[in-house]
Amino acid sequence: MSKRKFLILTSLILAIAFFAWTSGDALAQTKGIKDATKQEVKKDVAAKGKVTRDDQAKYFGKVTPSEQKAAAKRARHLGLKPGVAGRAAQAPAQGGVR
Repeated sequence: MSKRKFLILTSLILAIAFFAWTSGDALAQTKGIKDATKQEVKKDVAAKGKVTRDDQAKYFGKVTPSEQKAAAKRARHLGLKPGVAGRAAQAPAQGGVR
């Protein structure tokens, strides 16, 4: 093969591999679940007549503030400290492992 044909073939193979690998995550996402959640939130808002922060977070697929507060409360009952203080409480003792 001539040098030019080899270069074109190699470039084509790399381009195909690149597009095959980058589209893998996009093809794996299911829109049915997201659409169902959005429809559920729309029905709840229509029934209540107002939009809450929980509704907004649920609509965009995020963790709701009420779930965050409940998780913090569970951690407090387990004896964990919030934020950076919790990390310092779990640090290993001075001197390391022998």
